[in-house]
Amino acid sequence: QRLGVLHVGQRIEEQADFEKIYKNAWADNANACAKQYAGTGALKTDFTRQRTQWGLIMDGWNSLIRYYKNNFSDGFRQDAIDLFLGNYSVDEVEPASPLHDKKDWKFLALPIIMVVAFSMCIICLLMAGDTWTETLAYVLFWGSASFGTFAIILYNGKDFVDAPKLVQKEKMD
Repeated sequence: QRLGVLHVGQRIEEQADFEKIYKNAWADNANACAKQYAGTGALKTDFTRQRTQWGLIMDGWNSLIRYYKNNFSDGFRQDAIDLFLGNYSVDEVEPASPLHDKKDWKFLALPIIMVVAFSMCIICLLMAGDTWTETLAYVLFWGSASFGTFAIILYNGKDFVDAPKLVQKEKMD
């Protein structure tokens, strides 16, 4: 009413066109902010628009993507934020960059081996061999290979996480 959009006594709920435009702008803004901060669209924006089953599925998908990004590929984003906000200052005397982190072969090989072994296990289940013993042997082999690589990845879990590499400087009070 102060902006002159509504007259005195009018309510937003009575203005269907304005309410729809306002809610869509609100949800679009939430998506833009969430993409910058979390790497995916905002969750539950379909509440603002109109809740659907597809929105529920997309919320689950976005949550899975966020989990992956937060744990395995967002360390650089936190480093950039720390540099931008001044939480870390670059030391020109320091010879090596703290951002350079040499990865071992296992960071690429083990996840690929696990995915291939799990895929082969599923394929062996779906495409049965001539005998059940043959099928069982293949499933046990590929299942144990996928379980074994998964166990190795879990054991070395902290090495697979993409943590920020810059240390926050001491806050001066």
